[in-house]
Amino acid sequence: MSRLIVVLVFVFLGCLIVAGCTTSSDEPAAKPEPEPLDEKTAAAARTRGVVTRSPDDVEEAKPQVVLSQMTYEWRTSPDRGMQVTLNFTNPADTYERARGYVFLIAEATRSGSLIKGVYPWNTSMDGNLPEDHTDGAHLLYRDRQEVRAFLPYPRSDGCFETLRLLVFHENGKLLTNRTYELDFTGAPSAKRTVNPGFDL
Repeated sequence: MSRLIVVLVFVFLGCLIVAGCTTSSDEPAAKPEPEPLDEKTAAAARTRGVVTRSPDDVEEAKPQVVLSQMTYEWRTSPDRGMQVTLNFTNPADTYERARGYVFLIAEATRSGSLIKGVYPWNTSMDGNLPEDHTDGAHLLYRDRQEVRAFLPYPRSDGCFETLRLLVFHENGKLLTNRTYELDFTGAPSAKRTVNPGFDL
């Protein structure tokens, strides 16, 4: 009898060892069954959806050249002419930089003949437009850029009456061609500020 008990104990221990070897701790534990939903909750869950957007729907923000402020004043010393400051911004949230080329053309006609001042000074004009758009002051910025320009007036009397702003894209496309009326008298003036805030 005692021999039978010993044999049974060994068989029982062998079964425990075999059972321990066949179970793996890497296997995920069985997920508990979800509690059943009542009919009202189940109906609400069926009508719910998740808004998804395909990659084609998501457009990356493109940089914008915006003239946020233009300040100008008439000076008679040390040189006679107009000082202009242009403040450009890029409101788009992007790492890409805003790019372009800027020209300023000031004109006066009250004397009976056309008097013209151009910035940058080395710009060659072909009628009303520059011959080469890359001769302009280069815009290349992520958030903001300031352009300061002086347009000399070649006579000892009179002053410029209009100021034209030209902005080109890097590929040569004309983005804006705007003319501003100036209110100079020929005497030194206080600064005037224009806030156009337009997207070029």
